[in-house]
Amino acid sequence: MADYPDNVDFGLTLPAIKFFVDDSNGFIDSASAFTDEGGTWDQFQTVDATALQDAVTNITPTLDAIAGAGGDLEQIQQAVTDLENATTEAQAQAAIDDLNTASASLSTNADTLDSDTTTVNVQMSNLNGTATSAQNDLEGFTDKPVQLGLGIDLLNVAIPSERLGMALSLSTSSTVGTSFRIASEDLDPVINLSADLTGFTAESTALTTAVSDLADANAELTAHFNDRPNPEDDPAAYSVWTDELEVRRQAVEDAATDVQTAQTNLQTYNGANGTITNGEITIGTIEDPQSEIDIVGANISEVGVTVARKFVIQGEEVAVGVTPKFQSINVFEKTIAFSTYEDELDSASSDPVGYLTENTTMLYRVNLDVGVAKTWDFYGRARAGLAVKDLIPWTLESDSGTELLIRPKLRIGGAHETKFTKLALDLDLTENKPLKYGVPTRYLGLGAEVNAWGHAALRVGYRNNLSVEDSHVLTGGIGLTPFGTGLDISAWAKPASFDDWTTIIQDAGASVQFSVNF
Repeated sequence: MADYPDNVDFGLTLPAIKFFVDDSNGFIDSASAFTDEGGTWDQFQTVDATALQDAVTNITPTLDAIAGAGGDLEQIQQAVTDLENATTEAQAQAAIDDLNTASASLSTNADTLDSDTTTVNVQMSNLNGTATSAQNDLEGFTDKPVQLGLGIDLLNVAIPSERLGMALSLSTSSTVGTSFRIASEDLDPVINLSADLTGFTAESTALTTAVSDLADANAELTAHFNDRPNPEDDPAAYSVWTDELEVRRQAVEDAATDVQTAQTNLQTYNGANGTITNGEITIGTIEDPQSEIDIVGANISEVGVTVARKFVIQGEEVAVGVTPKFQSINVFEKTIAFSTYEDELDSASSDPVGYLTENTTMLYRVNLDVGVAKTWDFYGRARAGLAVKDLIPWTLESDSGTELLIRPKLRIGGAHETKFTKLALDLDLTENKPLKYGVPTRYLGLGAEVNAWGHAALRVGYRNNLSVEDSHVLTGGIGLTPFGTGLDISAWAKPASFDDWTTIIQDAGASVQFSVNF
């Protein structure tokens, strides 16, 4: 207001809007595990419950067709007996034909059984992986708050003057933070299912292995049968072949018994946690969920009047400004249990004003901002400054016990300006405490601008939160100010590849400002 460009006699900002997201704790990154390629949602899509149910249902009749009364094994046994008792070539050929038919049927049924048991094994593995991923993802939500903010400078009117510059400002800013608390007991159904599925998957794998052994035994029987010598040409070799045929047939029967045993184990499997009983999966329900979502929001509205002028102190000209301001503070805090969220939604929708008022703590305060600046001619204009905001400290405690700390915030800065360039550096000397959620901040910022005769500007910058590790942010913006009417747009985000969008928005935002200067 007191140290200003010579070509500006009046300034008006109407309005300036800023939006930001703070996800420094990685909540969005955890949430994206559900939707990312290969994440929990994709894994859920791989579970075909209908295919699993059909496969389990089909195992029993297929196994009966192999080992039941009149089944393939019985037909093979009968054909082998008929072959051993044959006295004529016609009888032997008939037995051979029956054995070929029974073997072919066994191959077909073994393939069907193998397909069904493979389906069971695959679906159980998918279900087990999904349950494990869901558990990990849900646990990842806990204690990772995310914060959103919106700030609006509704009106800034300035009349600069070295003798007595004055300005009027009206602004409001809102911040909302949320945090999920997933109770460990609410994850018990998923944890219990995952543990029981491990045993159930092992049984389905054993069944698949047994079916594979049955298929191999049947292939060996069929190959041996097709290698039958002529009994008239070599009776001794035929006798050996017959003995081996019985061995191979017995191997098929033993393999079928193993399949039947594995199938019984699968269909009678009981999980230790009770989520699987006699092979039937029953996912437990949560009667009284203990998980919660915590919401904390604050709105601070300010009306300030700035007065500034230049003073000569020990022969040096220094600009000093003071902004007394009136503050209206509202803190909203609500913990919503998953078990009552429907009631909360009904209450909020039926009387939104009353719902907000009921959970809001309101306070009014007067505060003061002070700033000093010194300018030198040095290949353009060089300036150093110091500002103290909220000089009067105070603490607001909500009805729920959350504290909003208003403390003096001290910032120093320096800048250099020429006709076409600007370079500025700011540093917070004090750390700013967050409202419950969010992170403490102490910013170091560096910005540069190139302008075209005051009608357009291109800006880049860098900001680092010295209170938090790995909080580097890049900024960029453009300004269009033809004939004193200005539109300024800027944005900031964490530097990362475009594919890594969850990192980009961990600390991101944008602002738009309309202004008039003449």
